[in-house]
Amino acid sequence: MIGDVLSYLYVNAKIMAKEGKFISSARWEDLWGCTSPGEIASLLEGTDYSPYLNEAAINEAKELERAVLEEFSDLGREISKIIPKGAWPIKEYLLRKWDIINLRTAIRGIHGGLRKEETLDSFIEGGELDFNFFKTLIDAEGMDDFVVLLAKTPYQSLSEGLAKYNETRNLFFLESSLDKIFWEDLWLKVLKLRGIKEFRDFIGVCVETHNLKIILRAKDDALALEDIDPFLIPECTLLNELLPAFDEEDLSGLISLLEDTIYFEPLLSAQAEHERTGSILSFEEVLDSLVIKRAGDIRKKKPFGQGPLIGFLVSKETEVKNLLAIVRSTEVDLDRDEIRESVMRKQWKSP
Repeated sequence: MIGDVLSYLYVNAKIMAKEGKFISSARWEDLWGCTSPGEIASLLEGTDYSPYLNEAAINEAKELERAVLEEFSDLGREISKIIPKGAWPIKEYLLRKWDIINLRTAIRGIHGGLRKEETLDSFIEGGELDFNFFKTLIDAEGMDDFVVLLAKTPYQSLSEGLAKYNETRNLFFLESSLDKIFWEDLWLKVLKLRGIKEFRDFIGVCVETHNLKIILRAKDDALALEDIDPFLIPECTLLNELLPAFDEEDLSGLISLLEDTIYFEPLLSAQAEHERTGSILSFEEVLDSLVIKRAGDIRKKKPFGQGPLIGFLVSKETEVKNLLAIVRSTEVDLDRDEIRESVMRKQWKSP
């Protein structure tokens, strides 16, 4: 117990200093109303994003987005270097997410027929794979060729989603495969390790929300269980409740089966929004909020060990996602009130 606290003293001191530069609630109120990259950049002065804001980032949304992601990636690498050795899965969590981000960028570039140079410029350094490897991916002539290039990497099982993608041209299958690879690998590792209970609890919620998102989206899209089974992460107790009833129950019926879990009330509250808009995003947003809440609960219960680190990582990722949503909104005509509502709904609440 004492050893665990001592091993995180330096890490927690470091992240507490960085939390002081998080975007304040008052500044968020100004940010959601911004309509240009320049306005956003001016409000980021004094934050950790400031050193990344060059002239291009002030004038172009794409460059501003890149600046935000580069800061986030550099932070992950910095934190990964000071994490205690016994918590190496947290280091993998920090680094491998950039492999996933870059692979997702490549997939979307191929799917959308983007120019190779445009895809290359969107890659962000920071993952475990050699960055030069991603440069070779832009030469793929199509999705089949792209998946072949992953044959000797941890992502070779992406091929499981290729057949369905080729059949439907729906990125859901490839992106779900990618997310499964990331979360399943972490989940199986933390299940076998002692001493990282808080991180294991956090990853467990991430795994459950991954599975729930796929199940709810599949039901909404009238997919069969056999269509999504390859993308679900096993060793998840929720599956024991939902999968036997998947074919018989409608979306509402599946939610009712979760009555004794933390997911029931939030998903039930999102049902009205789903029925009004027809968008599955209402469910996905409340599931994302549950992950944030779980990280906050862990931080409160374990304030001197892993808790602050887990809370910090989730709060930072939430800040980045919300900031990117605002940056991207400057390029399209979106309702500003809807942006504000979405951002505030996923706002991190400090303990």
